[in-house]
Amino acid sequence: MFCNVVVICFWLLNAGSFSACFTLKQSGRMMCSFVEEQYYLGEIKYLQRNALLLLNSPDTEEERAARAREFQHSGVITFLVKDPSLHVARHADEDTDKLQCEMKRYSTAGIHAPWPGAGGVGSDTPDNWFTCTIKHRENQFSVTAFLRQPPSPESELRIGETDTLRVSAVFVVHSGPTVVETALRRDVRLDCGFSVDHARPDLTVEWRLQLRGDRRKLFSYASRSGQAERLEGEVSVAEIPRGNASLRLAGVTLKSEGTYVCSVYVPPLYSSQDIQLDIVESPRVSVSPSSSLTLQEGAEEKLVCDIDGYYPLDVQVEWLREVPGERRLPHVVKHILFTSHRHNMDGTYGISAFFLLRASLQDHGVDYTCRVSHKSLRVSIRKSVHLAMEAAPQIVPSQSKRNEQQEETVLNREHEECSRSAWIRLLPSFLSSKAEGWIRSLCYRTATHCSAEMCIR
Repeated sequence: MFCNVVVICFWLLNAGSFSACFTLKQSGRMMCSFVEEQYYLGEIKYLQRNALLLLNSPDTEEERAARAREFQHSGVITFLVKDPSLHVARHADEDTDKLQCEMKRYSTAGIHAPWPGAGGVGSDTPDNWFTCTIKHRENQFSVTAFLRQPPSPESELRIGETDTLRVSAVFVVHSGPTVVETALRRDVRLDCGFSVDHARPDLTVEWRLQLRGDRRKLFSYASRSGQAERLEGEVSVAEIPRGNASLRLAGVTLKSEGTYVCSVYVPPLYSSQDIQLDIVESPRVSVSPSSSLTLQEGAEEKLVCDIDGYYPLDVQVEWLREVPGERRLPHVVKHILFTSHRHNMDGTYGISAFFLLRASLQDHGVDYTCRVSHKSLRVSIRKSVHLAMEAAPQIVPSQSKRNEQQEETVLNREHEECSRSAWIRLLPSFLSSKAEGWIRSLCYRTATHCSAEMCIR
């Protein structure tokens, strides 16, 4: 990222922070962490200190040395990469704020193989080796450079807080994106390359696939024999002497997923680059009923969202109630039911999410939207059902129906009167003869429409 202010950019070193306005190739320098292992009471501890990496630039070595002295008072270890050396920044040319850098000592595990580079042949004293690994924070690339320091008369090199080490980058291994995502049945290229400071190096190149603890070989090549072993994938043997060891995979399947390890060995130096290959397949989404639906008030309808053909398994599905033109956040429908995951023949997955909608006039013009989020999607997929509501019809009875209702009301009323007269006709047997006549007349008056049998004779 270039600065938007027209000023002369300069470096600031404050409490271990280091910033710049230029890319690594433009500036030629970068702050790193220098990590050393220390043994204390039988345990390994890691000591981390600030280090300044000064790469070769148009300046002279004297100018670079003078620049290194500027930081000696700040407690920074300076690694001054002198010519001849490989162009490390060419493989890591990015804004320094997007890079992370780590430096370590490198052990050859007791293997003493004089480096064929300048001053490396004929020396009985082992070289001092360091590695500098520069990674992009967003996994765009990774670069590991081997820094060689000429043999030192000291048996063990001790690095002070403000020391300046003059080194040469003699071996660089780099890879492109360290995380690659692809869909099924696509062709994929996994980038891996290297460069050595001398011609015709004795080298071995290998590709392996690591998945769930299993590690299997895909390809190997040895320059001494010139023979290549191809098991899976394709690597151009003709390109290897030019520093290109990229692997091509055709028609990837789910079995192709995993961590691919590209390793390059130039005795006594060994480096590997890990590239993670992830299979991602975007889901297909549909809703049922179709995109528009008309319902009568009070009716019930099952709204279903089908999601199919996605990988990996994790998927997020929501039903939203949205009112067009309303600025408020949509309402998330609760009590959604899900089917079990379906496992398709190609290894992808499917699922359905549904709920039962009881139509209300308040839903007129509302959109019910199924929103699906997945690793393969930058933006969620949305499928909507637009609702139109109709009021429930009011039933108006006909004239004949009204007459029947009136007759039924009259009959019900007469039935109630007859029921009352029924107990009246029982009273005379319990009353005196003087009151019997009055009771009889009352019976006939209250049961005018009743049958004659209901009153006392």
